[in-house]
Amino acid sequence: MEAGQQRKTRDELHRDEKEFFAHYYESHAYNLTGWRLRLRRELRSLLRRAGTARLGRVLSLGCGDGQFELMLATYADRVVGLDLSPEGITAARRAAEVTGVGKVEFQCRSLEDLEWTEAYDAIICLATLHHVPADDLPGMLRQAREHLKPNGLFYSQDPNGRGILRKVGRVVLGRSYESFHTPDERELDPDVLRKQMTDAGFRDVRVRYIDLTLIPGLFVLAKGPSWSMYPMLWADWLWCHSPLARWASGFNLSGRR
Repeated sequence: MEAGQQRKTRDELHRDEKEFFAHYYESHAYNLTGWRLRLRRELRSLLRRAGTARLGRVLSLGCGDGQFELMLATYADRVVGLDLSPEGITAARRAAEVTGVGKVEFQCRSLEDLEWTEAYDAIICLATLHHVPADDLPGMLRQAREHLKPNGLFYSQDPNGRGILRKVGRVVLGRSYESFHTPDERELDPDVLRKQMTDAGFRDVRVRYIDLTLIPGLFVLAKGPSWSMYPMLWADWLWCHSPLARWASGFNLSGRR
């Protein structure tokens, strides 16, 4: 009975998340310029961490509308993107067709439905781990490591539980703060996640703070002017290269098998 209740709860969370992202893609609930700046910044960070001209075969968990995966395809032999949002996958496939990128495959499925049957050179979780239930996260990290090739790279990006701007946002926005988030997501502690990765068997685990204002800003100013995103990008760089970095809004974490 308990397992059935747990399964029902997870199904309900998936339903709520699908509904959230259906509205998200339909209403274009983000600033397009800010979104592109964010993805390009993440790509540069990933490539620096990879330290190689080619990424080989890549699995991207939580690919959304596929824009990051289409950027990534230039540097990979093959990219497989998974997401539970039908609207996101439809948009991703349409974008791949329009751009003519042939090295990307998009599949509509949840992490629980993923069949770990292949090994990858890199596994990417862009804004994904904070959607994974806390009890499931250690096991998911172990599975990811087991399905990386030797020296394969795991790379993630998530919201920082210590983020000062997030605390300010809760006060300023009040109840509307939650309208920018799905019911299942939570902020993560970089130190806890780093330990979980180490416990899962990853080596050379690194945390890098990458965002302060851009990611929150591109949602809050979804209909704002394009130029407003650039000062945020510059402010993020300054903050994340200062002693205040640990209180940034977002961080990426990476490790190798």
